[in-house]
Amino acid sequence: MDLRFFSKAVSFCFFLIIFLVGCATPVRVSIEPPPFPNEWMGAKWGGSPDEVKAALEKGGPNLFQEDTSKSPYALYASGAFLGEPAIFSYFFTPKSKRFFRIDVTYDNPGVYERIKGELMQTFKGPTYSRKDVDHWSWNDNSLVILQREASFVQVSYSNGTFLRLNHQEGKVPQGR
Repeated sequence: MDLRFFSKAVSFCFFLIIFLVGCATPVRVSIEPPPFPNEWMGAKWGGSPDEVKAALEKGGPNLFQEDTSKSPYALYASGAFLGEPAIFSYFFTPKSKRFFRIDVTYDNPGVYERIKGELMQTFKGPTYSRKDVDHWSWNDNSLVILQREASFVQVSYSNGTFLRLNHQEGKVPQGR
């Protein structure tokens, strides 16, 4: 009789331990990528359209259109980034006109893996990833998004401080 009681007690403890281990919630540690850049090709985050144009004139992409007085409040330029021809869309907040986001658009979807490799070398592994979309995010809400569509690849860099200002001012620009 003592043997049956002992085996039931051992079985109960075994199942209790398995149950408790199964209920444990994994601890999620947020690993922030290396620091978000303070500027984009000489254009400082939060800069005015004139300051961004001055940075472009110092050897950045070639400005070809300015629409900073109407939505989506942007400057457009062409040039190369990471060795590939691209279109650059510099976005500004609607009221204070502060530079908060740059979209780099490549018309060749085949560059996705190479661009992703460059971003992984710079920022390490993405914070979030799924097929054809990778996100790197920082605790200050800065964000880099790489996405591949059927006819293009786009990388968006958003500075967290000025991205929040853009949301406060009420306009979120649409991508390509």
